[in-house]
Amino acid sequence: MRNMLSTVGRAWDRLEIFIGGLFLTLSVFIIVLQIFLRSVFGFSIIGGDEIAAYAIIWSILFTAALAVKSNQHVRIDVIFTVLPKTAGRILDMLGTLLSLFFALYLTYSGWELVMESHMLGEVSMTMLRMPMWIPQVILPLGGALLSLRLIQRFVSLLTGAADPQSEQAESSAT
Repeated sequence: MRNMLSTVGRAWDRLEIFIGGLFLTLSVFIIVLQIFLRSVFGFSIIGGDEIAAYAIIWSILFTAALAVKSNQHVRIDVIFTVLPKTAGRILDMLGTLLSLFFALYLTYSGWELVMESHMLGEVSMTMLRMPMWIPQVILPLGGALLSLRLIQRFVSLLTGAADPQSEQAESSAT
């Protein structure tokens, strides 16, 4: 059972990296293509900048959950070196819970926004006229992925599998 969960976890990590990288690569490709077309032929793709911006946003929100897993989000690490180990763990758990509440709110409010945009038939104000629910769907999706990783981190802190002080040492070494 533990082996299967480990395999699923690794597959989940790879999928997040792949999809995040795919959107980032797409945005870079579109931006470079836009520059080339404007420089050489004097025209550009209609909506190219809009699609590139959406792809960057999707890449960031899709991979934000990975930063939770590897403890790469911004925090004040010096606190964890000064506090006793137990107090550091409690503080880290509190921060994780606050982040979880934010991620759950992002998931809920993002879903409400997507549903409203879809119901009202909102489209972008550019020539592309993209239905707004398409780029907005990353908000509840990214929030849900972030929530799952934060729950995973909280359980890890609760069981003692994660150590804020040793993580601080590892992150400052890189």
